[in-house]
Amino acid sequence: MSNPTYGKKSSTPKSIIGLQQQENPLIYWILMGVFVFFLLWSPLWAALFNGQQVPFERPLYEAMRWVSIIMLVLGIYLFKNWKPKDMKDWYALLIFALPLTYLIALIPAASHYQALNMVYIYLIYAVIFNVGLYFTRNTRSNSIIRNTLLVSTYFTVFFGLFHWFGNSKFIADVFGWLIPLKSPTGTYLDAVMTDSNGLRLTSFFQYANTYAAFLIAILFAAAFLLVKSRKWYGSAIHAFMLVPIILSFFLTLSRAAYVILPVVFLIVILCLKPYRQIMYTVHVALAFIASMVILNKVTTIGITVNEQFNGSESLKGWMLTLGVSILIAIIATLLQHFVTPWLQQKLSNFGQRKASSLIMPAAAVILGGVMVFIFIGTSAKNLLPENVKIRLENINFQQHSVLERGTFYKDAMKLVADYPVFGAGGGAWYSIYEKYQHNPYISRQAHSFFFQNIVEVGIVGFIVLIGLLILFFYTYIRNYIKSDEASRDSHFYYFIIAIALLIHSIIDFDISYVYVGVLLFLCLGAMLSNIHPKESKKLKKIPAMKWAYPSLISVLAIVMFIFAQMSLSANTSFMKSLDMVQQQTSKDYNEIVAPINKALGLRENPDYAQLKVQLLQSVYSQNQNQQFYDEAQNLLVKTLAKEPYNFQLISLQMKQYELLGDKKNLLKLVEEQLTNFPWNMSLYEKAIHLNIDLESYDAALTAYQKILDQKKVLASLPKEQLQGRPFDITPAINLDIAQIYFNQGDYTKAASFIKPLLTTDYNDAANKDMARLYLASLQKQGTTDQAVYDALVAMDASEKEIIDTIVASAK
Repeated sequence: MSNPTYGKKSSTPKSIIGLQQQENPLIYWILMGVFVFFLLWSPLWAALFNGQQVPFERPLYEAMRWVSIIMLVLGIYLFKNWKPKDMKDWYALLIFALPLTYLIALIPAASHYQALNMVYIYLIYAVIFNVGLYFTRNTRSNSIIRNTLLVSTYFTVFFGLFHWFGNSKFIADVFGWLIPLKSPTGTYLDAVMTDSNGLRLTSFFQYANTYAAFLIAILFAAAFLLVKSRKWYGSAIHAFMLVPIILSFFLTLSRAAYVILPVVFLIVILCLKPYRQIMYTVHVALAFIASMVILNKVTTIGITVNEQFNGSESLKGWMLTLGVSILIAIIATLLQHFVTPWLQQKLSNFGQRKASSLIMPAAAVILGGVMVFIFIGTSAKNLLPENVKIRLENINFQQHSVLERGTFYKDAMKLVADYPVFGAGGGAWYSIYEKYQHNPYISRQAHSFFFQNIVEVGIVGFIVLIGLLILFFYTYIRNYIKSDEASRDSHFYYFIIAIALLIHSIIDFDISYVYVGVLLFLCLGAMLSNIHPKESKKLKKIPAMKWAYPSLISVLAIVMFIFAQMSLSANTSFMKSLDMVQQQTSKDYNEIVAPINKALGLRENPDYAQLKVQLLQSVYSQNQNQQFYDEAQNLLVKTLAKEPYNFQLISLQMKQYELLGDKKNLLKLVEEQLTNFPWNMSLYEKAIHLNIDLESYDAALTAYQKILDQKKVLASLPKEQLQGRPFDITPAINLDIAQIYFNQGDYTKAASFIKPLLTTDYNDAANKDMARLYLASLQKQGTTDQAVYDALVAMDASEKEIIDTIVASAK
């Protein structure tokens, strides 16, 4: 809908929510152009996943560079056009409280490097929020941004389906210049991934659950655009997309998303008038029914062509999908053209009644319950593909993913207890979760945006986040209730996307995808852009605000651009050194280390430091030049001061002590780290072995008992919950414990400890050592195990002398 306060052509400036815009200024179009490019570019790179590892970093820094340009242009634009006058302008300022909480959390950060990155990521979100806040009020700008999102999101859906139908090489040939191709086959990596559940569709996200959340958001947003569209082609386009989106949704096999989808649906239709509730439900229901009819066939085709490509099968899959999509588009367009006006007229009076908007949602709940019963509790479930049917049947609170998430959240609160006020900094979960984990799972993400946030920025930062979200949604809903239908329609699209992403992010790490975060904060800002709050007298009394805010934006833009450029340059230099090491294109230490030194001079990345220390240790091992050892030690001390929980660096520090044969300091470090990594079996091995070497047998046995205690914890896990990493007593530990009993002269205990552990495989070195100690323990008692003795000596006659030597060495 056009807006008379902004869309009317005039040579005079128009005031918009504190923003004074002149007609078609060049700077405005530059900003919109760069922003449109950013929205189209950002999903292509694994949706800008913040994986907190070197392979994921470069696209993030590229994104920071683009956003810094957007910030700078926005700052310049605001210098001329921003005139703060109402409460909405406070939102533009308040959003910067989020990056501020991450900036404060730098002080106690578990990883300074990751924490600093998160400060800039939240700066991105704050800027994107402001773009949404100020540039979707105008009909033209709103249309540009919304249509850009439609192109981007719909392309993402078809990108995924191209890979599902085996056309990944075609996509690589057409879009390879634009999209990163990292798989061995020269195609996009893991657009369709395989796990224990079979093939799962992920598109750009490379993670099925977040892709499912994204699909929920765009499904209901597309359905809304369908029911509000007054042009037949608009209805047709959005209706056409419903079936591909729903098919993709089921192909993710995301159980949590299956549960959340009806919740989001109910929230959306509660906000619509009765006639729209009916049409919205009809359109979604028809698309779901049509999708279910072909889902089995589409699933089978996808599995087949991903195992072995078959052109005719792929074409069949496309014909089914596109054919049904066109059919639904035709039906939906006809319904919109003929039924919607009639229904609107018939229900116009009914819609004025109180609680009229609750009848359809209540009916939808009942209908949904019936559908769930039919497809799970009756033979109708056999119409579903086997993988989808199994996933639906396994939806319960005792499934392993639910139990594991519960464990993550409990462990997160243990972390918060140690860092309650300002948190442990950005990336804290990734850096420090192993210290608090209940069992040895591997999860670099807390699987909840909100739990991850409270871990990173503490109770203060969490209150800021929740407070802002409550403020934004309260303001939007209050304004929505008071507005007419035209005003509601202009920005409800953004509300749908925001609420869908937020609800799913409660139980998954969707916002760790910076692209998803960009969508969320863009939509939060856009939700608020259409409100009409009262003027703020306080703002009007602060003349300096007109210049202060644009100045802040401009300065932050320059800082972010410099940061991004330095980070990109450092990444380039590091990758150059890494490539020389991996490809062995050079053996000249000075040539290899020069790019690393440049990288470390630009960014103190722990991965950069790790590579350099490894090189220094390698050179020291060859020439014993103390200079190389000292340089490695100095770099380790400096880096560990800011990255105290980085196990790779800790391991290198252990090697430093090993290179000097410094067992006491090595043991001290190992025992310190056991408190930070209580499920790391390699540390227990080292601790026990070093204590034996230093004849601290009681300490070694204490470490051994700790392992047994940890195993009891694992035994107490629900049978449905996965343990995670292997955690069991190793042959080396068993040998060390047996050696303790032997050294203490308790030969009976040594023999009884070893006997049940022995196997007949005497080619295995650890088993052979155990057999020797076992036979020596028996000899000290005046007996033997003839079968074991004969088998061992039969393999090597010298074993008799080895055993005798062990016996003679006993105290």
